[in-house]
Amino acid sequence: MIARWILLALLPIVAGISLAQSRRLSAIIGMGLFSFVLAAVYLLMHAPDVAITEATIGAALVTAIYVLAIRRTGRLTVVADEVPRLIAREGDHITGLEYEILDGFARETGLDLSIQFVPLRRVPWLIAHREADIGAGGIIPLEEAEGALLPTPRHLKTGVYTFPARSKPREVPATVPDYEGYFSELLTHGRSGTLSTVVTSLDLARVLALGRAGALLQGLDRIDGEYGYAFLIAKRRAKLRRDYADYLARLSTSGQLDDMIKRHFS
Repeated sequence: MIARWILLALLPIVAGISLAQSRRLSAIIGMGLFSFVLAAVYLLMHAPDVAITEATIGAALVTAIYVLAIRRTGRLTVVADEVPRLIAREGDHITGLEYEILDGFARETGLDLSIQFVPLRRVPWLIAHREADIGAGGIIPLEEAEGALLPTPRHLKTGVYTFPARSKPREVPATVPDYEGYFSELLTHGRSGTLSTVVTSLDLARVLALGRAGALLQGLDRIDGEYGYAFLIAKRRAKLRRDYADYLARLSTSGQLDDMIKRHFS
């Protein structure tokens, strides 16, 4: 008798916690737990057939269907080149300004953030072919429209540098930055003095990171112009881009964006 009343009192608590969850997966898990508690109540009320039905259908089957349904819709998938202080692995964690921005955006929209590090040139391709939602990692769009992709509003100003041997000083390269492979491979070329053979231009965050790692950066010239880091989103994801633009505007207006920048670049 006491156990039945305890479980009955627990039902509205579990339901309330489930409804209060911002992440879809957490809410679904809460719904499944609610069904298990309800099944236990039915069992204590001497209705084993109803309890079994509630446990198998309400808790197991329905929960599994919901989980399958949100496998893609409940996740914010990001592909990024690794750039220290912007978005990079640090032990078992991911840190950086762009990671903090994306993590906050995912939390606000109730999505689970998933980040995959890929070579820089793979980022636009993966976004265009629906393999990811957002492209990150020190991306500097030079045009408002890049084929099937759209840049988001810029979240941080930067500079662009070029090697005169590969490009005339002050000439704006076609794409910045642009290189094959991973950022870690730039470190190898930088330390061996062969960086100018694999990259035409570099942005400020990568220049600073390479310099701290002991890369040889002699001969770099800064290109005139206003540049900034942004993310890439497919044109078909217009609502996602609008939601992100609104989120970034609130960060900027409240001063939170400036605080983030100071934390990672001061």
